[in-house]
Amino acid sequence: MQMQSKKGATFIEYALLAGLVAIVVAVAAMFFGDELKGLFSATGEQTEQVTQGVKGAGLKANTSAVSGNSGTTTGGGSSTTK
Repeated sequence: MQMQSKKGATFIEYALLAGLVAIVVAVAAMFFGDELKGLFSATGEQTEQVTQGVKGAGLKANTSAVSGNSGTTTGGGSSTTK
């Protein structure tokens, strides 16, 4: 019987701990909610500006160095170069 009471006590301790954590999070959200909202909004705006800057730059990738020789066709065991 003592094993069951210890399991029950452990469960109650974890439940109380989870409740305490939930209360701390709720209180912190009340105090810092507006500041966090402003922080995330500013970060989102800066991210949007960077995204628009990258899109507007008109950069194109140079893939010829990655693919090897640009005039080579391979297939069927033979290759031809123009």
